[in-house]
Amino acid sequence: MNVTRRSFIGKVAATAACGLLPGIPAFAAGLDIPPPVRTDSRLDKLVPFIEPYLDLYNPNTDERQRVLFFGTAGYDLKGLQIINYLLRDWRQKQVVQMDVRLYWALAAMRTAARRDGLSGEIQVNSGYRSRKTNDLLRAEGYGAAVNSFHTRARAIDFVVKGGDVANVAEYAQWLQIGGTGHYRGRFVHIDSGDQRVWFG
Repeated sequence: MNVTRRSFIGKVAATAACGLLPGIPAFAAGLDIPPPVRTDSRLDKLVPFIEPYLDLYNPNTDERQRVLFFGTAGYDLKGLQIINYLLRDWRQKQVVQMDVRLYWALAAMRTAARRDGLSGEIQVNSGYRSRKTNDLLRAEGYGAAVNSFHTRARAIDFVVKGGDVANVAEYAQWLQIGGTGHYRGRFVHIDSGDQRVWFG
């Protein structure tokens, strides 16, 4: 089943329209992770309506996880560690704390996809990259930017299982996460940088 533009985006558009919802919840005490960038974006307004689960698949390592990353007590440390590990630089075996804003964005897409009858599984092609890996990809002609947000743990390249790449990219842009790259027919890039859009 392909997700149509209207159904994929429309599932949550009305929710954000009121503009009176709280932003991303505060971090649980004791977690050594930076606060997410606050932009009062549509993503921030949608947080109370997003299921804080991620169904992730990493094709590079053939790992699959279903993870709860936020609960009644705040952020789930074990859940974050599992996600961070799955999104690690598997070439260099380096794990870092990713920007949790990206997790909320992926969870929003999972929520919308599941409401559209899809599994909600997200295939992550690239998460964190060390400088060494980023330089290697550049040398091999993969077009990795010198100052890629992947090296700052603030970017993810992905596809939604069963979802049309163009529709997913449009939804990501609508969420106002930050940067959205649409690599036509292949994958979507999101990062927590400034608002911008490009096509690859």
